[in-house]
Amino acid sequence: MASYRFLQDAYVAGQYFNAGDVATLPNSFAPPGAVDPLDSAGVTAFFNAGPQICGLIRARWSTQFVAPPYQWQLTGLGSGMITSGGPLSLP
Repeated sequence: MASYRFLQDAYVAGQYFNAGDVATLPNSFAPPGAVDPLDSAGVTAFFNAGPQICGLIRARWSTQFVAPPYQWQLTGLGSGMITSGGPLSLP
C-alpha cells in the first residue's frame, strides 16, 4: 500500500478527495501528477508513472498569481530516483 497527499481535488477509485487529503491506495494504482507521494512505495509508483501534464495551480484559487518555477528538481523522497539529467520534454 502506498500513501499520497492530494494536491488538488480528485475523483479516484470511486472516491472523491479534496486537496490536502491523505489516502492509502494499492501499489498497483497509477498515481496522477497532482499527488505528493508520502512513502517509498508511493515514490516508486509515481516515478514509474512517468511525466504527466497537470496544472500548476488549483482552479479554485485561479485568481491568485503563481510564479512559474525556474527549474524542476526532485526533492525529499524522490531525490534518490535516477533521472536522465536533461530537461523535461513532453510530446
